[in-house]
Parts: sequence; C-alpha cells; structure tokens
Amino acid sequence: MGRASRVLLLLLLGGVSALALAAQPWREGRHYSAGERVSYHGRDYVARQGHEAAKGANWNPEAAASLWEPVQQNLRPEPGGSWQEGRHYRKGQFVSYQGRVYRALQDHEAVKGANWNPRQAPSLWEPVDDGKQPRLGK
Repeated sequence: MGRASRVLLLLLLGGVSALALAAQPWREGRHYSAGERVSYHGRDYVARQGHEAAKGANWNPEAAASLWEPVQQNLRPEPGGSWQEGRHYRKGQFVSYQGRVYRALQDHEAVKGANWNPRQAPSLWEPVDDGKQPRLGK
C-alpha cells in the first residue's frame, strides 16, 4: 500500500471515529441510557441516568437538569485566539481582544459592521483579566 493510500485510509478511519463519538441530536420519545451524550440547541449533554424522554413531558436537556448534565468544554482561547467579527460566540466562551480577556455573557453572533466587540458591547461581554490570570497576545 502506497503512502497516499495509507494517509487516505487513516483520514477515513479518523472521520468514522469522529462521527461515532459525535453527540446525536436529542429527540423526544426516545430512551436514553446513563452516560449517553446528546446535542441540544448547540450544546452537548450527558444523561445522568437512564430514562424515557416522554412526549410532552418537556424533559429536554435544558429543562430537566436532574436528567442531563451539560458537557463542560474548554472555552478558553488558545494563546493568540481573539475576537473576530462575523463569528458565533457561546455564553461562557472566552476571547482575547486588544490584549485583554473577555467572557461572553450570552450566545450571539458578532454581526459584521455592528461594532459588537468586547470593549464596545458590555451587554455581550465582561472583562475577566483581573491581573490574576495571564493576558493573551494582542
């Protein structure tokens, strides 16, 4: 098997593995096992216990905290990760902007031309670099 074929095979296997690990969308009326991972409104959750998501019971991951635990993801930016117009940001996500670190206060899209940068939009961002954590690159 040539090098190109091996690389292609590894990429295909990696893609299949990633699909197998990806959270499936939450659906009403389905049985969930403890530890099963789902996606709901752009966030991932893990079932705390086995249960049936009964139709009409409103047992979705956002409404039923006793059944679902949000998956905590590392939302801190890599050094040099910075705020950009046109990107979607999730509540709790960290960005750097002009040498300071900010945390998103709500899910939003930084609409191009709206000037919703962290310094100009305090309803969307809060500064979190209080001298106790390293500042990120400009």
